[in-house]
Amino acid sequence: MKRWIVLLVWLVIGFSGWTLADVVSVSVSTTQPDAATTTQPSNKFPTPAELMAKIKSAEKKDASGDDDDSPKVAYFDLSLPVMEKPADFNWFGDQQIGLTLRVLVDRLEKARQDDDVKAILLRLEEGTLNLSQAMELRDELNLVRGSGKPVYVYADSFDTTSYIAACGASQICMLEGGEIMVPGIGFETMFAKGLLDKVGVKADFVQIGEYKGADEEFTRTGASDELKGELNKLADSLYGQIVSTIADSRKIPVDQVKSMVDDSLIPADEAKSSGMVDVLVDAGGMRDLLSSKLGAKIALVSDYGAEQKDNVDLSSPFAFFAMLAHKPPESDKPGIAVVYAEGVIVDGPSDSGMFSQTNNIGSDTMRDALRQAEKDSKIKAVVIRIDSPGGSALASEAMWQAARRVAKVKPVYISVGSMAASGGYYLASAGDYIFADPTAIVGSIGVVGGKFVFTDLFNKIGLSTESFIRGKNADLFSTSTEWDDQQRQQITRWMKKTYDQFTARVMTTRKGKITDIDAVARGRIFSADQAKSHGMVDRIGGIQDTIAYAADQCSLKAGDYDVRVFPPAKTLSDLINASSDSDDDDSSSRFNPHLLPSDALGLLSLMDASTRSALGTELTELSLLQRMPVILASPVVFVVK
Repeated sequence: MKRWIVLLVWLVIGFSGWTLADVVSVSVSTTQPDAATTTQPSNKFPTPAELMAKIKSAEKKDASGDDDDSPKVAYFDLSLPVMEKPADFNWFGDQQIGLTLRVLVDRLEKARQDDDVKAILLRLEEGTLNLSQAMELRDELNLVRGSGKPVYVYADSFDTTSYIAACGASQICMLEGGEIMVPGIGFETMFAKGLLDKVGVKADFVQIGEYKGADEEFTRTGASDELKGELNKLADSLYGQIVSTIADSRKIPVDQVKSMVDDSLIPADEAKSSGMVDVLVDAGGMRDLLSSKLGAKIALVSDYGAEQKDNVDLSSPFAFFAMLAHKPPESDKPGIAVVYAEGVIVDGPSDSGMFSQTNNIGSDTMRDALRQAEKDSKIKAVVIRIDSPGGSALASEAMWQAARRVAKVKPVYISVGSMAASGGYYLASAGDYIFADPTAIVGSIGVVGGKFVFTDLFNKIGLSTESFIRGKNADLFSTSTEWDDQQRQQITRWMKKTYDQFTARVMTTRKGKITDIDAVARGRIFSADQAKSHGMVDRIGGIQDTIAYAADQCSLKAGDYDVRVFPPAKTLSDLINASSDSDDDDSSSRFNPHLLPSDALGLLSLMDASTRSALGTELTELSLLQRMPVILASPVVFVVK
């Protein structure tokens, strides 16, 4: 609140050309007419920028409450969702909003190597991590703990993903009235055929690959035996990983962990007595707990490892706008490029939001990012981080070609996060070497396509259509007529050609690793370890493992190279310049912001981050089917809570 009062005073006084010192000077001159007393006092009021600096300094002092001799504890508050990719647009120049997984792990690694840091404290919240992120965070905490530095994790309550992350800690702390909710793994698929039949809509679909299942939500009232088999296989694998992670980390027998999972909701006292939690304490008691463990009053460092920013004179509007356009200086070090492919794959540019993350991967944006990384002589290797259920077949091919073009110049490595399914694996197969998180979902090599026919619905509500066509197949994509036998055969041939191209692209880079493409294709889905056993993945590991491997292959030592994200986040000046630059033919480099209506924002705000993402995926895939008859999409959107 104090900061906003200072800013309000600045807006009222500073922008009008007055400083606080000017106000004092005027008041003194009106009450003391003597010329000797009209001079400005030596202890003048500070500028707004100086006030802000003093407030921040006081807040840091209040947060630590200790002097420089106190043991330092690096503190990380994960109360907001951890992002995969940085924001595409940044109001504050190079100052990133939010925390990405890679930056979080980097800061933890820095704390691990810092002798001045005596311990690490993380505060977790439910719903801020997906399962793959939780596994990567757990692995990094294991490294910190293995170095001899204690790691403490606190949460009021834990869900599956936050508890999996906490399993890497030396001690897990929880509110005495909290609970652990680990209900196991369950996939729930929804089938809309009954609803479509009632309203008079026909889903006219074709799929290549009997295990694909992506059309079943519209064409069936229940899962086929093939889809059931794939989902059960996947559920077994993920359930096994969750149980083994808890059992191995907490030294609890596997059968006991399974029993606790079956109980689902574990109260705090039972969690402590069973060994799932070490200490029951409230958040305010964590400082005393750490002080007792370290033998002295601690100093919490809440911004540990965060990039230090230059102080900006907020009394000057010019300095403020310069901050909005500021970009970090170019480094002379060699670099590893990281390109994020997160969301549904679509043709054209990615949709960018000023206040949220994108939910799709535009082929033009991806090609532009890869082209920039290819042309940059300082970039020695490219890492593509994929978290995608697939999407447009044409866009997948365009991105595969762009990645292979880069691979002719410098190596391309793949890091699979939560998922690289269908079109997502199409892109992954463009890499020279593939890493996958332990709980990643991989595969779904197959093709689905179709259209919705609304004739019966139109008849029910009194609408009629009449077609005037020239050409035998001019009504091929009409929503008023189903495909006849000849058209269905034509669509099937088209889709089979896409499927053959898909498998050929995979075998371009996986030849000698995948021994039988038919055994892993036809729509089958795999967990990371299953995919590795079939040659679809080279190594189990996260994005940090991938970057380290890429650097090692390029003979780059830690600390001697930078990690750079392509494309970099755009600033306000980029937005203005892109809008005014009529000579720029590269539409993918332009910022294309759009905002949801307020009622939609209100509805989405009621959902957690993972549910919002899943809903966005479903809607985007439906939108794709309206525009094109063939897509490469996963049959299910997976969310673990």
